[in-house]
Amino acid sequence: MYNTSPKISDDIINLSSDLDISNTILKNHCALVPSKHFNFPQSENDSRESFIGEWDTLEADPHMADYGSYRLRRYGVFEMNQVSLQLTYQSNATFYQSLETNPVNGGINRKFAPLLESTIENCFLHALIRLDFKSLSSSITRKDKSWRIGVHQIKIRSFPGSPGSPTPEGVHRDDEDFTVQHLIHRYNIAGGENLFYGDSRTQSKEAKIRWMQKDFFDSYYFDKSVWHSVSPVESLDGINEGYRNVLLLDFVLGSEVSLL
Repeated sequence: MYNTSPKISDDIINLSSDLDISNTILKNHCALVPSKHFNFPQSENDSRESFIGEWDTLEADPHMADYGSYRLRRYGVFEMNQVSLQLTYQSNATFYQSLETNPVNGGINRKFAPLLESTIENCFLHALIRLDFKSLSSSITRKDKSWRIGVHQIKIRSFPGSPGSPTPEGVHRDDEDFTVQHLIHRYNIAGGENLFYGDSRTQSKEAKIRWMQKDFFDSYYFDKSVWHSVSPVESLDGINEGYRNVLLLDFVLGSEVSLL
């Protein structure tokens, strides 16, 4: 466990000034944010490109109950102090989902390939975590709490005649307070459509919102009440491999922190 961000910079990533993700989440429980709303200064190209390139280093997910080899990933956890916005990396973290949330792969503490050292120290990732946190509903982001942020780098592959499933558990809700998903890259695939089924106690029969992320950093934010899934991805040309790279950040309310 160590502090990864002694110097805090807020100007690496900016959102459109007319965008109000927090109130949209409060009203609709979900906010879709196309890539055009993000601004990435040229001065930080190196850290951003380094971060994107790390999807080529992901390793096979060893906890696929369907025995699929189509999902590659890395995972790590930061703790963030809301007072200072300092991020501290938590080594050897595992990921748990209940069987109710994930009947296919849940019910156990899952250990994935860890984030690379370069990812842990990447200033683009640090700025993104802070930006996304500040965009969440202020009714729950309280100043006297720390937050646990899970970082999931995920690649879903598809081969001719062998689709990949971004959500093998099907329509589900997440255990975490908030989840953010950023599209990193999609290549030679059909499918991969995001489906949102509302926030009722039980899911609706039909998706209320359907959205295909196509461009780098097409993103969405939602709270734990939202039922959702992603349709399978298939090789677009039917000859070569295709893939869908995404970054998932989940935010979980943690323990009390000092205001001093």
